[in-house]
Amino acid sequence: MEIWSNTDFPYQCLLDFKRTTAFQAAIQAIVKEGDIVIDAGAGSGILSLFAAKAGAKKVYAVEVDSFMASCLARSVEANNLSHVIEVVRDDIHRAQLPQNVDVFICEMMETGLMDETQVPAINALRERNVITDNTRLIPFQYETFIELGFTAFDYYGYKVLAPKHDWPHYLDGDNGWLTTTFCAHSRPQRVGAFDFRQPIPSAVDTTVPIRVDSDGLVNAVRISARTHLAKDLVLGATNALNGDKVLPIDEIHLAEGQLAQARVNYQMGGGLGSFQAGLLQE
Repeated sequence: MEIWSNTDFPYQCLLDFKRTTAFQAAIQAIVKEGDIVIDAGAGSGILSLFAAKAGAKKVYAVEVDSFMASCLARSVEANNLSHVIEVVRDDIHRAQLPQNVDVFICEMMETGLMDETQVPAINALRERNVITDNTRLIPFQYETFIELGFTAFDYYGYKVLAPKHDWPHYLDGDNGWLTTTFCAHSRPQRVGAFDFRQPIPSAVDTTVPIRVDSDGLVNAVRISARTHLAKDLVLGATNALNGDKVLPIDEIHLAEGQLAQARVNYQMGGGLGSFQAGLLQE
């Protein structure tokens, strides 16, 4: 059963100028004339079109959603690129694909790599030798950060203890969004740096030392991220990529200068529901 529009978020990604032009620049820098390219979770197909323009001999645009794939096929035909781009209507984990491809493009990422399947997909294709040590990946690395703070989980007179998805465009109250605030009591600390060019365990289980910058009540953690698309091309939060996530934790009072140990565990690709965080004081 479909529980949200299967075309809405790919359209948001398409309109996210900062995100999409950064991917375009990375593709232009990395894809070479005659390359075999896979675009996993192709959505609108814009990244496949960029790869074809960059000189790829063949682009496999893999899209699991049948309707999006049919739209993508029409776009390929409309741009006279049917001889270069092949639309593969299948799940990236089981799609029939060539081995040892030159470039692998995959933007199946949500903040912290939790809500989408970037890591499981890359690991599965590596096991099948579709991706090898010779494959160039876009993006090639990802960093996740955590910080401590306080936020009011109050909406319209009620407490709603659900995750906050603080996309940059939600910060503009003039556009009709209810604005919320996060009072940070620490600087962001890195949970991990994940290199997609090698196998990555999908389970994250780590303890992060965090120095408290100011006295106050802590009831939430904020998760943020940076995506490394190519050398010197790094993206933080954009309107459709890496929006900060604010997640409730057990309330605790911390003092300035105090060192807290944040125990963090979650499953990459396992969703926000897999995320757990707790604090130990020193």
